[in-house]
Amino acid sequence: MMLPTRVLSVIVPVHDVEEYLPEFLSSLDAQGEALPADLIFIDDGSTDSSADLVAAWISGGRSGARMLRTENLGVSAARNTGLDEARGQWALFLDPDDVLAPGYFSALQAFLDAHPDVDLAATNLLRLQEPSPVLRDNHPLRFRFIGGDRVAELADDVFVMNAASVAFPLAAVRASGARFPADLHASEDALFVTEYLLSLGRTPVAGFVAGAKYGYRKRQARTSAVDRYRADPSTYTARFHDGYAPLLEKTAATGAVPSWLQSVLLYEMQWLLPVQMDPNRYAANLSEAQRSETLEGIRRCVTHVSDERLLTYEASALPLESRLLVLALTERPLWGWAGAYATAPRGWRRVADVVVYSTDAVADAEVGDTRTAWHPDYFGQRALVARLLRGDARARLVARRTVVWPRAGETLVETQDRHRRTVAGVTAPIVPARAGEVYVHCVRPWADAGPQIASMKRHSRRRQLWSKDAWIGRVLRPGASVLVEDDAEQRLGAFAARLSALRPTHRVGASSSGWRFGSLRHRVARARARLIVSASQAKAPSPQARLRGLRAIVVTAELTVAELLSIRHHSPELVVITDPSDIDRLRTIGIPADAVVLAPDATPESAARALSERLRVDPRISSRKSANLAA
Repeated sequence: MMLPTRVLSVIVPVHDVEEYLPEFLSSLDAQGEALPADLIFIDDGSTDSSADLVAAWISGGRSGARMLRTENLGVSAARNTGLDEARGQWALFLDPDDVLAPGYFSALQAFLDAHPDVDLAATNLLRLQEPSPVLRDNHPLRFRFIGGDRVAELADDVFVMNAASVAFPLAAVRASGARFPADLHASEDALFVTEYLLSLGRTPVAGFVAGAKYGYRKRQARTSAVDRYRADPSTYTARFHDGYAPLLEKTAATGAVPSWLQSVLLYEMQWLLPVQMDPNRYAANLSEAQRSETLEGIRRCVTHVSDERLLTYEASALPLESRLLVLALTERPLWGWAGAYATAPRGWRRVADVVVYSTDAVADAEVGDTRTAWHPDYFGQRALVARLLRGDARARLVARRTVVWPRAGETLVETQDRHRRTVAGVTAPIVPARAGEVYVHCVRPWADAGPQIASMKRHSRRRQLWSKDAWIGRVLRPGASVLVEDDAEQRLGAFAARLSALRPTHRVGASSSGWRFGSLRHRVARARARLIVSASQAKAPSPQARLRGLRAIVVTAELTVAELLSIRHHSPELVVITDPSDIDRLRTIGIPADAVVLAPDATPESAARALSERLRVDPRISSRKSANLAA
């Protein structure tokens, strides 16, 4: 016998979204007869025509819809108002700049009728990336829906933290006393969900409704609440000190923090720590005091993350460096298996650079083979130390640590990720994550593995064979040429013309005289080149290829934080500068002094001459070929 239909209450906070409301309201109309009767719009003090658009829509025959008007108190206060006014059995908190796919409510309704006892029901979160009008299934947590509709206990990597795409049992939420924190401007969704689930006093059971597709809009103009709050210093401090930390400390006082909540914290770290290594998303607006406060808030929270959860967390591609930082911030010893990670292939080089991590800067300074040591700039932390060492290309141990060599096409981050998964015992097929990625390429146990494995194999082949030029590098013998990757004619055009001491010289760039970037001629020249030169703030020297040639960047701009992080991302072997004070700045991102070439002035002639002189004595150039490269 069919259970009675569960009544849904839809709560929609509205504030100055006139540009997006028509599409949202149209997606409601597209639901047909499945559109819930209890629709509550909360006009949060809109100053544009948003309230008028909603009123006109309601007057068009939507007898079950109503609008409440409040002063502008924020989205959390508006949602709490709707929570108090709702009349149904299940509450949904939709955002008016998003869209619903057709059949959203009917799929959700059918699931709730079949599974009325779940503690919440999460719908399939898709992305609407402006200006594209297409809903794309590329959310980092999309793996939860790979196996179709299902019911699962929350544990480890299976968790829920978004409110807009979730249906909550209204009576249980009211009984829990959970409210959206009105004084926070970040993670308020996750804190509301967490407070409600912790109040249950048991392992929560969630429904995952793959057929109900919710379109989360990423605004091109970056005017959403999420985008605005990233520029607010309290985004980095208040959510931890005033939000997560009190909940975690209260929970820890009565027992262990559940593994799903530990994963929520690590998911938050994914969007916070690796971002500090991104030149476009670095938190440059924070003062030193705010950076210190952010670190202390993070420390208070990640103290409650166990070593095991930190090691095995797979919901998003949290880099090994970020995981080691969590250990260092909480004064736990770093994992003994963390090795020395090679940043260059063996190829024809006689030496290789490796990166190791520790928490003892004094001991690091006493190691004779250290080229440089630095603290990765995560909000100015001083707990984790990275060291760049130089070792023989045939070495198995460096500084008493096992050298982990990159496979064909792997970056440093990918090598570290692969090694961690090996230690963690992940036996399913994987594709290691690149720097900046948040997706985990791994077969999930509850999914139909066949199509996923086939997709991963294609992905892996594309990386290793094509995007990395690995096959070209193995087939072709190294040459003595220099490749100038000139994607900015005004920066390197004159420089390329002055490289007569480094003949033969090839160019690739936007100009008619250069090869097209990515063309076959370019790939072959890049694989054979002994030296690859590019301009800072232009096309970086082959960041995606594990090549045998040395990569050099000629700095043509002021070394801002963004510029430094851009250089760090591309890991050049040589950096040409004109200001001696930049040597110390480059050291803060792991560029040692012996990798810096100082030119007397900023002219192309001076830079070319200085680079030529360095190549005479560089130990990474074999003696047999050095004469062909140096003047």
